[in-house]
Amino acid sequence: MSQQLYDINLERTLLASLIFAPLLIDEYFHKLNSESLFFQESHQIIFQTILKLHSDSIPVEEGMINSSLKKNGHNVEKELIFILTTTPAASIQPYIDALSELADKRQLITLINAFNRDLQDESIQSNALLTKTIDRLENFRQSHRVELFETSDITSIEAEEADFICKSWLPFPKKTVSLISAPGGSGKSWMVLQLMMRHLVDSPTSKAFAWLSEDPTGLTAHRAEKIASSIIAKPLSNFKGRLSISNSPTLQVLMEQGRGVEINAFFTDLKKSLIMYDLIILDPLIAFFGADENNNAHARKFMQLFTEWASKENKTIIFIHHSTKNTTQARGASAFTDAVRLVYEISLVTDKKGEADETRSHLRKISLTKDNYGAAKLLGGKIVSRQIFPETKIEPQSFMKDF
Repeated sequence: MSQQLYDINLERTLLASLIFAPLLIDEYFHKLNSESLFFQESHQIIFQTILKLHSDSIPVEEGMINSSLKKNGHNVEKELIFILTTTPAASIQPYIDALSELADKRQLITLINAFNRDLQDESIQSNALLTKTIDRLENFRQSHRVELFETSDITSIEAEEADFICKSWLPFPKKTVSLISAPGGSGKSWMVLQLMMRHLVDSPTSKAFAWLSEDPTGLTAHRAEKIASSIIAKPLSNFKGRLSISNSPTLQVLMEQGRGVEINAFFTDLKKSLIMYDLIILDPLIAFFGADENNNAHARKFMQLFTEWASKENKTIIFIHHSTKNTTQARGASAFTDAVRLVYEISLVTDKKGEADETRSHLRKISLTKDNYGAAKLLGGKIVSRQIFPETKIEPQSFMKDF
């Protein structure tokens, strides 16, 4: 057997790691359930002994391993000493991967050798040879399926409830993507600025970014000053270095190619540029999309990119999306709203006649139309009103009498 098809030192390190940290057996059990991982026979025996002790709730330590080996007539104590004097690994995944690769090569060589022997056997007809070869390859394929997704034993996962930013004002779930849908002129830019400030007040170490591509930065800064002084009651200087905006031309994440779409290479750079921010607001969604707004397949691919980004890098991402004409519902493909965990719709506060209430023009009605994580409990209902603009006092008119 060629040296390149096995590595005794890697095998010893993996076994030492399992002995000194038996809990790894449960964590990596689905990747450790084959003795073919080990080339050396003594390692296979010791590995099976370790698994048996662990499954029987017997301590996996030198004395118990030696006792079990002797009981079963195995004389591998010398090799066990080598293993026990090997430094355990901090992470065993690279060792499992390397040994699995070597094991696969050994099994493929075994298949090739078996095929060559059958090929030289004149008593085996070609059809039978083909059938045997296909069966062997299929058995190999079944035992070497590519892992398309990760699985976890639910009992080993630390339970946690959904967490939110701005819990006392307008809650948004962390580590995922949410959507605000509103018609033009409804005050959504004012709303997200206040959202950012309130989040930064609640979380003094956080940073927030908004790409408000439809508004001049000077106008946004003016609005921020008004919100800080009239609503938040905090000087804008309190947010120095933590509240950032941009109105640069947007960069489209997807690009149409033939009948499909491709991910723009800039998306990786975008994520790197915003790595310091935990709250990211993008306005409007369609400006970053770059594909067919009504195509659900395109929308799903787009939203999946941001969902994975939010989850892996602990980001709270919020898209501002235009509503359909004369409604507050998000326009375009339904996959945009299907993919997010929360949707707020903004509309004017109306009087009993259903007309805009001018006395409450500083307020907006906010409807929670999708709530997968229980934001309604924090919000206090599905429909609330929130102050979006500084309140303007209307002084009564005075009239002078003619004399």
